[in-house]
Amino acid sequence: MRNIFLLIIVCCITLAAQSKNCVDLLRELANAQQHFVYCNTRHAVPDHPKDERLCIACNQKYSEMASSYDTLMKNENCSKIYMDSDRMNIVFTTQNVLKGLWNRASCEECFKGNNSDNFQELYLSLSSCLEVNKGSECTNCLLKYITINDFYKNLDQKSNGKVCFDMQDVMNRTRVLWSKDLKCCQREVKMTAFLTSVAIVAVLPILLFYSAAFVLTKRREANHGLLNEQEPELDAPSTSAIITAAILSTQTEPPAVLDARIETISNLLALNDPDSSSDDDQPLTKAKTS
Repeated sequence: MRNIFLLIIVCCITLAAQSKNCVDLLRELANAQQHFVYCNTRHAVPDHPKDERLCIACNQKYSEMASSYDTLMKNENCSKIYMDSDRMNIVFTTQNVLKGLWNRASCEECFKGNNSDNFQELYLSLSSCLEVNKGSECTNCLLKYITINDFYKNLDQKSNGKVCFDMQDVMNRTRVLWSKDLKCCQREVKMTAFLTSVAIVAVLPILLFYSAAFVLTKRREANHGLLNEQEPELDAPSTSAIITAAILSTQTEPPAVLDARIETISNLLALNDPDSSSDDDQPLTKAKTS
């Protein structure tokens, strides 16, 4: 009896949809898209931790929008009118944009198993702990934070990073609250230590360079001093001594030989000079050398 009743309802809905014209179907699709967009904007940032978020809150609106689009496209007359009828293909493009938003949020992952419900319980437990333990959150709520963080990391690994947007958003906000606002993660490096490390790294090469240069300079000076203190094995002769030896080694001729040579040169010059000839035209005789 129940199955018959459901069949009658489906038939009535189908007949009603077929009786509608394309304008009515397009209006229903536009209204469904409008409600879906409003729901996404409204639940993107919930006011309270217990409020439903985007995927959970807008699941019904997304289903209604998808159903309205399928009904419009299944009508051959309507699909011919609204598909590829304009340059931008508004109906098809708008539906794909909204569907892409739903897929990028991985909202279908929210409804697989009990992951969403389990995560919500862990989150509410942590939120209650933080509200009760004001000023001592890092100590009293540490175990609860580790539990929800490990649950999310395991879920992220199993789904290859495609975690439901609701859980992603909650976990990101929780981590920011825990580390930045409450300062429970003591992993921040102090600026003084950081600057000191940078200064040491920057100055160390300069110090090594000048130290090496100083050591090498001192070593060269020490080697130079040792060379100056050593006596030379052979005394090199001075320039004056070399000149004196050269003069002393030159052979000298006797004075008589030098006078005879000078007189010979003088007689040769006199013969070549016409003004120097005598009246008796007698040849010149050599003076006897004593």
